[in-house]
Amino acid sequence: MLQKVCKAILLLLLLFQNVVAQQPEKKLYKLSGVITDATGERLSEAFVFISPGEVGVLTNKQGRFSVKLEKGTYEVVCQYIGMAPLRETVILDNNKEVVLTLGQQNVSLRQVEITTNSIIDLNSVRMGSSHMDQKLLTRMPKLMGEADVLKAVSALPGVVNAGGGTSGFFVRGGSADQNLVLMDGAPLFNATHLFGFFSVYNSDVLKSFDLHRSGISATYGGRISSILDVKMQDGNTEKMKYEVGLTPVTAKLSMDGPISDKATVLVALRGAYPDYLLNLFPSENIKNSSGFFYDGNLKLKYKLSEKDNVSFSGYRSADGFKFPYDTTYHWTNTLGSLRWNHLFSDSFVGSATLVKSIYKNTVAGLAIGEEFKLNSGIDLSQAKIHFGFFGLKNHSVDFGGEVSYYEIQPGELVPSGTSNLNPRTLMHDKGYESALYLNDEVKLNEKLSFSLGVRYARFSKIGPSDIYIYAEGKPRDDRSITDTLHVGAGNVVQTYQGLEPRASFKYSLSNNASLKAGLSRTRQFIQLISNTAAITPVDIWKLSDRYIKPQVSDQVSVGYFYLQPDNVYELSWEVYYKRLYNQIDYKDGAVLLLNPALDADLLFGDGYAYGSEWLLKKNQGRLTGWLSATYSRSLRKIEGETEEETINEGKPYPSNYDKPVNLNIFANYQAWPKWTVSANFTYTTGRPITAADSWYRYHDQVFANYVGRNQQRMPDYHRLDVAFNHEPIIKKNAVYEWGISVYNLYSRKNAYSTLYQHYYGAPPGAFKLSIIGVPIPSVNVNVKF
Repeated sequence: MLQKVCKAILLLLLLFQNVVAQQPEKKLYKLSGVITDATGERLSEAFVFISPGEVGVLTNKQGRFSVKLEKGTYEVVCQYIGMAPLRETVILDNNKEVVLTLGQQNVSLRQVEITTNSIIDLNSVRMGSSHMDQKLLTRMPKLMGEADVLKAVSALPGVVNAGGGTSGFFVRGGSADQNLVLMDGAPLFNATHLFGFFSVYNSDVLKSFDLHRSGISATYGGRISSILDVKMQDGNTEKMKYEVGLTPVTAKLSMDGPISDKATVLVALRGAYPDYLLNLFPSENIKNSSGFFYDGNLKLKYKLSEKDNVSFSGYRSADGFKFPYDTTYHWTNTLGSLRWNHLFSDSFVGSATLVKSIYKNTVAGLAIGEEFKLNSGIDLSQAKIHFGFFGLKNHSVDFGGEVSYYEIQPGELVPSGTSNLNPRTLMHDKGYESALYLNDEVKLNEKLSFSLGVRYARFSKIGPSDIYIYAEGKPRDDRSITDTLHVGAGNVVQTYQGLEPRASFKYSLSNNASLKAGLSRTRQFIQLISNTAAITPVDIWKLSDRYIKPQVSDQVSVGYFYLQPDNVYELSWEVYYKRLYNQIDYKDGAVLLLNPALDADLLFGDGYAYGSEWLLKKNQGRLTGWLSATYSRSLRKIEGETEEETINEGKPYPSNYDKPVNLNIFANYQAWPKWTVSANFTYTTGRPITAADSWYRYHDQVFANYVGRNQQRMPDYHRLDVAFNHEPIIKKNAVYEWGISVYNLYSRKNAYSTLYQHYYGAPPGAFKLSIIGVPIPSVNVNVKF
């Protein structure tokens, strides 16, 4: 089907090209250029505004931009997050190439507004992508005073949140593990603190983030739903600067600046102290609980020469949470990415990157007679090489490759104290993933552009590994194991490979409107085994093997994009359809922890998702903001060879993250000269659940009777948050920023999960569990000096 759709779109493009070719064109000249910082690094997503003509474009990954204009004199204004705007006058009487170098922004210029986040790039073939910078993120209402990337992502089209207070998110019908979450190019396997109440990203040193949910370039791979690419700030090149921040639960300290004429450094530390808030709750269980987290960022950058620079980004975090008299949870993240950038020529750039990402988790039991430690984790080593070539007229070519090595510790049970538990250690899960990619963005003429790419992905599961052989015609379980095949260390257990074609098309209807379309295939060789909606510390990462095939997604999307000539309003509308293959669900009563035959408790099938997304944004005036609305469906179909391996008689059923209606409204209003008021309203359809409608008694035991998987829903979710932000105050070379937020303003008790309680003579009663059911006020204060 995908091939037929590609052929049809290519035929339409040829027809468009013929029509355009017959139209007379005015004499136009090409104005192109490169945007760099003071170290010579090229800046992607920099905003270039050209007048007269009011043309706005964003630079590509190589920091380049290109427009065609009539002969004349133009003012070129370039803006980038955290840097001073640059104005240049250009006389255009032939094709011209310029190089614009931006310097650090002086804090005294607080009247300057960086607008890159609020302008649609109609000339780009990209679709299904959203960009947000740190300035806008910090104006959004905050939970406990902490600006949160993952919660901001949930306010974008096609994205829904996992539940009240948590940071898990689902994109276009996919599960939480189908999102590749990056920090300066390094993947994160748990991007949350305190069970999802906060994210690992420190907003004080955040630069920007991009969410790609369709039309994804072949340079990205490894997940089938979305790519969340988060970039942290570099150290400034002028002087050492410091920042101190305080919220009701965190204290933060950061410093950045030059350490020589060629090197810069950024260090940021953050720690949380929520225990005093837990003591305010009336429940004794909550009062006796405790928690903490801390994290730190380190960013180094060194200019080797005019054509070379090296950068290192490091991150370390630790979390702990204790339930009274019962269980403690500890998990850590350790990330590092070392990158070398080289400029071969003005039209040829390259980079080489080494990545390390380690996630470790420990659950400790404290009950007398049941003391234990359960250890698990994942260790990723990765090497990547990327090249960008734009020496060919109207072409921008990206190509490269990467190789990754995974080692997963699925579970190690270590009894202690008076425990009568038996120790158990599961065999490590190991595998290699490699990929090669090529992507070419072509501009045929002023109206028609397209991007064609292909990615070849290969994965090999390696030993040591025990492969269970099951009896034919019987459900897979520990009773149907007939033999065990042992594969030695380093030997290949199973190999999967395939091509991932990518294509995006753009046709300009006018200077202010365009149509776009995208086609893509993506593969995923690692999956999260979890029975919860959001990612938690007790979940298990699992590599594809003989029984667990890679997840595959085919997506088709079409969109309309409009930007008013004066840039006040912008509108986008996208529709999409996805086919999902080798999706995972679970048998009734599945055992997920410390299960050596885990594949026997997993079920496999296909699914599909479709939806329509609208986004209306207002970019200028005292009132700015956006309205994001989505209608979507996400369904699965599991039909095995036996009744035990079939869900809902083989009929399609809603996935755990099927929330058809999703509405987000964000508004920011300049209420007084130095005060802005922002509000965020969220509404989503309730999450599907498997509910009981009756009960029965068997051998003096009461059992609930469930009718079909995910056939009921929890109550709809809605919430209003508000924030009051004061403009920066400058006193004696220090900048003071502060704000007030109220999370869940009207005390909505949104249900996060449902519980059942049996009373004799009546059906089981259903009760909802609300994580946050009261307004939560907070104050945040930051001082920069």
